Amino acid sequence: MHETAIAKAILDRITDRLNNLHHASNATAVEVRVGEFRNVDPESLSFAFDSLKKEYPTCIACALNLELIETRALCKDGRHEYKASADNAYRCPNCGSAIGTLVSGKELDITKIVVSQNK
Repeated sequence: MHETAIAKAILDRITDRLNNLHHASNATAVEVRVGEFRNVDPESLSFAFDSLKKEYPTCIACALNLELIETRALCKDGRHEYKASADNAYRCPNCGSAIGTLVSGKELDITKIVVSQNK
């Protein structure tokens, strides 16, 4: 399950960022954008994150907030923008051509880490 590796990478990144602060802090939330094309199961990622965060003292109370990004593409032939999915075999519903350029859906980005300063 690659969701566990992703959760660990998120927690490692949070810990690295917290270590660079000039004061002791804990993470209270992290926002992550996940594209559909990444084939990440949100429930599995959340479960893995919650299971692993107890191994990271500064992240124990951290909430994972996921923003799911729809896969959008421009087709190869007509340059139409459309929702690319397995339902349409990733083909353009207007002209039937294949994906030319993926506009969105490959994201896997931490967009925000919320911290609280220890007193």
